[in-house]
Amino acid sequence: MRVIAVNGSHKHDGNCAFLINVILDDLKMKGVETKVYNAHEVISDCKHPFCISCSSPCSRVCYGQKLTELFYDMQSSDAIIFASPVYFGTMSGQLKCIFDKTRDVRAKKAVLGKLGIAIACGASKYGGQEKTVSAIHDCMLVNGMTVIGPSSSSAMGHMGVCASAPANEDEFAISRAHMAAERIYEELTAF
Repeated sequence: MRVIAVNGSHKHDGNCAFLINVILDDLKMKGVETKVYNAHEVISDCKHPFCISCSSPCSRVCYGQKLTELFYDMQSSDAIIFASPVYFGTMSGQLKCIFDKTRDVRAKKAVLGKLGIAIACGASKYGGQEKTVSAIHDCMLVNGMTVIGPSSSSAMGHMGVCASAPANEDEFAISRAHMAAERIYEELTAF
């Protein structure tokens, strides 16, 4: 089993990274292989940081090595975690740029049915986290992914994992991240 995460924050050790690591550490203890991609590094490696829709179907001419690797890993993974800080009530531009560049991924149905979960971190308790999670869900659904929600045994949050900064002090969010790991593992082992 393989789970990857895409950190939409420009901080490798920030709030999103902290919650990603809580989930991935729990999954690693269960024998799941994991990997984290940092969205700003993936995008900065591209010829154009954002999709300019230069051809239809997508010719991938603007892809960089890191984006190609990420999309390959998305296809070969069992579940994908997307995390973002709240920027103006939605996901970061870096994460949105990655989703915008999934035109070829979607055309190939490369992530169709893949499990997905969202994390959002805001500066305040009601800082737009659920709206950000919803925007990430929309992008996952456009790609045909299966969004993981809570179960009767694991109440990770109705929408996903939402935290207030600093996330490492948000005990509620940390408990929800542990529950998210349980839900991912529950879904991975259900088949």
